[in-house]
Amino acid sequence: MQELDDIQKIASLDGQDHFAMAAGLPDQLQEAYAAGADVIDDAGGEVGGIAVAGMGGSAIGSDLVANAYDGSLPSPLVTVRGYSLPHWIDSRSLVFIVSYSGNTEESLSCLGQALERGCHTVCISSGGRVSEIAAAEGLPLIRVPAGMQPRAAMGYLSIPIASCLESLGLVEALEADVREAVSVMRELGGGLGPEVPTEDNPAKQLAAKLAGGVPAVYGCELTDVAARRWKCQINENAKNVCFANEFPELNHNEIVGWRFPEDMLDRFRVVYLKDRELHPQNHKRMRITAALLRDFTGEVMEVGTRGESRLARLFSVIHLGDYVSLYMAVLNGVDPSPVDRIEDLKRELA
Repeated sequence: MQELDDIQKIASLDGQDHFAMAAGLPDQLQEAYAAGADVIDDAGGEVGGIAVAGMGGSAIGSDLVANAYDGSLPSPLVTVRGYSLPHWIDSRSLVFIVSYSGNTEESLSCLGQALERGCHTVCISSGGRVSEIAAAEGLPLIRVPAGMQPRAAMGYLSIPIASCLESLGLVEALEADVREAVSVMRELGGGLGPEVPTEDNPAKQLAAKLAGGVPAVYGCELTDVAARRWKCQINENAKNVCFANEFPELNHNEIVGWRFPEDMLDRFRVVYLKDRELHPQNHKRMRITAALLRDFTGEVMEVGTRGESRLARLFSVIHLGDYVSLYMAVLNGVDPSPVDRIEDLKRELA
């Protein structure tokens, strides 16, 4: 795995400097918090549900906010990955349209429905049709910096949602949570960069263990969204098949599938994303399941969260996973930036 310590090789593969963007995630959080503040301070009374419409890298931020703050929200927050808002979203509802490019057809469809239903609508985008429609309709618009891959703009596409909810009094202590998340990631990130040798770099070590295999990333409660983030990052950055699931759900179905095909199971690499605040039964489930999986995959790798607030703990494992996916790209010999199949599919659909 010497290539993980070859700074020149890493730079030659990294066409859009994704390693620098990963290192910049803490700065994103600070900028994004300020960008979302005071964008909306009145939803016209009690909020009757919150929907965030987005796809891919523009949607995962909604899941993050829901996992971090849904326990305190007075209204449910749902992520809409598709063309249609839920039927119960109406004029009392708060709708966020999140499209990094501003041209995502599913999000534009939801934006049209939000306008038809008279929803309180906030747009988050770098430009495109979403920005044009927001300007024409007088909708609040949070502009995010252009020129990035959506998956590299997670801070810009997540924290403004929470910041708007804080402005409405629906989320508390967000500023303190953001400060802590920034601090935790900066401390963690100091040991994850390309200049840190493999022997001292947990992201490189994990990437080396996952290389050549099929990762299965399992989260639980708070970290289920982090598991999905790891999956998407490994898919898009490393161009590597990866699966994600969550406890306790996987104990009711996927656990049975760890039997066939027998000649392939040893290619899987299992990673647990564990948080300290879990239902006692989920602690037990994870321990029992790990014992079973070791019969097929050998080591079950565990990654723990860091920090006090739910937001900081989530971003700590997300930050590590971003680096792991980039080092897997290095080991696979690919540039993490292009997502050609997604672009080809968009052209075919158009």
